[in-house]
Amino acid sequence: MLNPLHCVRRMAMVIMVLTLGLAALSCDAKKTASENTPPTIRHDLRVRIFPSEHRLSGADTITLPSPGDRNLTFYLSERIRVAGVQVNGRAVKYRHRSGRLELFPPPGEGGGEITVAVRYDGVFDDPAPVMPVNTDNPGYGVTGTISETGVFLLGGAAWYPVDDGPGTAIRLEVEAPEGMVAVTAGRSAGIRTENGLTLSTWEIGRVTEPIALSAGPYEVREAAVGKITVATYFFPGSRHLSADYLSAVERFIRLYEDLFGPYPFEKFAVVENFFPTGYGFPSYTLLGTQVLHLPFIKETSLGHEIAHCWWGNGVGVDASLGNWSEGLTSYVSDYLYQERISAEDGRAYRRQLLRNYADIIRPENDFPLGAFTGRTDPPTKVVGYDKGAMVFHMLRREVGDDAFWNALRTLYRTYLFQTVSWAEIRTVFEEVHGRSLEPFFHQWLDRPGAAVLSLEGVTLAEENGGRLVTGTLRQAAPWYRVRVPVAVLTPAGETRVMVDMDGEKAAFAVEVPAGSGARGEDGTPEAVMVDPDADILRRLYPEEIPPSVNSLRGSDAVTAVVSERRPEEAARARLLIAALGLENADVVAEGRLTPEAVRNRDLIFMGIPRDPGLLRGVPGAAAIEGKTIVLGPEAFSLENHAVFMVFPHPVSEGRVAALFSAPDGPAEAVLRKIPHYGKYSYLAFKDEKNRQKGIWPVTESPLIHRFQIETRSYRRQP
Repeated sequence: MLNPLHCVRRMAMVIMVLTLGLAALSCDAKKTASENTPPTIRHDLRVRIFPSEHRLSGADTITLPSPGDRNLTFYLSERIRVAGVQVNGRAVKYRHRSGRLELFPPPGEGGGEITVAVRYDGVFDDPAPVMPVNTDNPGYGVTGTISETGVFLLGGAAWYPVDDGPGTAIRLEVEAPEGMVAVTAGRSAGIRTENGLTLSTWEIGRVTEPIALSAGPYEVREAAVGKITVATYFFPGSRHLSADYLSAVERFIRLYEDLFGPYPFEKFAVVENFFPTGYGFPSYTLLGTQVLHLPFIKETSLGHEIAHCWWGNGVGVDASLGNWSEGLTSYVSDYLYQERISAEDGRAYRRQLLRNYADIIRPENDFPLGAFTGRTDPPTKVVGYDKGAMVFHMLRREVGDDAFWNALRTLYRTYLFQTVSWAEIRTVFEEVHGRSLEPFFHQWLDRPGAAVLSLEGVTLAEENGGRLVTGTLRQAAPWYRVRVPVAVLTPAGETRVMVDMDGEKAAFAVEVPAGSGARGEDGTPEAVMVDPDADILRRLYPEEIPPSVNSLRGSDAVTAVVSERRPEEAARARLLIAALGLENADVVAEGRLTPEAVRNRDLIFMGIPRDPGLLRGVPGAAAIEGKTIVLGPEAFSLENHAVFMVFPHPVSEGRVAALFSAPDGPAEAVLRKIPHYGKYSYLAFKDEKNRQKGIWPVTESPLIHRFQIETRSYRRQP
């Protein structure tokens, strides 16, 4: 769910583990069949929090249809001890094991409805990371923790008796020590403090998945956006951020209402968490303090989480058939924001998605998009979020802009508060588009991989007073059915054609007028470019992938090289290895670095190595001059700056090397931040704050053919 929250969900691009619970509807959205069906199961749930004991006690009264002669089963955590169970006021036998609570009411108990009362208590004390080194798994293995700092209980923690009925409503009252306010899905029915306790009451009128619960010393601020309540639940140290967050929430809600339809819940709240997260829940997002204070979150990752209220929470995900919501949400938030800035920003974002795929995905960790269920590591993130976003971009190009946005509005209107799979998405798009999309969905959902294109046989000839450019596109097996843009560039502009490929190869011919441009520019072709705007999910060539932090994160073998004169760098190296999530990595002294190790492994130099030949891959855009490193247009003194850059390997094509240099003293904060700048080739920090970041320029590709012109004779540039 967030962009640089992936770094803490996504601070490298926040998370998220998506919990699909749904709250009450208060909007003008079209009423679907499921909306008109009243809840058949009602929970009256009371919970008391004991932070110093990491414990909660609960009493849940559940009204539901009589099961007849069948037993009843609820999901309830193994960490919970059941104190007693009653059905219609009488104690009954029960069995609680393996996370399931099974009841044995007398045969024929009850008429149309019965009432089940469960009393219980349990301890939730998962270790919550305050400063995690690696954030590849945004959940950190934490499902439930209760502490004096705060409370975090995912729905999957089964902290209350969870039913799997088709229609559930919950009234929740949470008692906690004075000043500790609780937040969940649904509508706040009030917060009051008396007798040293704070009571938070919530009404969740529609639940399809277990609800989560957070609590902390929150200060609450609210505003109205039409009938919607927007709110912040922030710790006192973050109160100054509240007004800007409320304004940003309103802006994103209005954006998505215009795109898709009315906001589906009664509230949206931004809730602060006591450890780094970036979760999106129905009607609220849960952001760690560090994430909340990042200045760009309000413009990027927050919108991603709000978009989930339409996709993932409003329209639910049938995860057993693939999680489509992260790809779609990424496309209509993180990507769409860039496209709306400019066409070039949109192109740059798509190129980065392709670079992420090339850097991280290998045959051994690849899998079909249709098999993605959730993010747990870099490969799952790249397939589910990045490849998913590119597939929706290609779908938009396949059906056209009007049909794409109309189909999403239809999908939302038709399936609000229902769960859907890729199958329903395909059906809606086919109905709006008016044609079958079976080949498109099959190749991009059911198969791993991406298209591999090549360009050959380019010729240029004069014809009928103009110029004719011809050539052949090829693709490696397995073949994809794709429409490939081919552009011929001239000083006067470009001429573009679409080449339909449905096999190994396809020929193309582009007629270029001989006339001059508006200011008299020559119309002679200079180059042919295939897929110039990065519109196709394809495997990039090495020449198209500037070495980056992500290049290291996808490495299968890394050696960190430490100077014998600075053995303390070994500790820094181990921290960087952990932050990057590198499993097959070692640390060696430079004097023990063997030619074989140099040749067969990616390298990280902790400080400038003695052998200058090890840095021969550093691009011309950078230079090391004594105690100064030049990065792009700026020079940075190594005496007061920390610098990290990734560049081509000194001897092995296809591998990379990196250099980290920092002044004496603690560098832990900088080392932890580096993985969150995955797309960048170089970084510079001062006083732990990023001062410079950039990507090495790319000017050549096997999919670019440049002409060299010699007196009416055309030949390919050597």
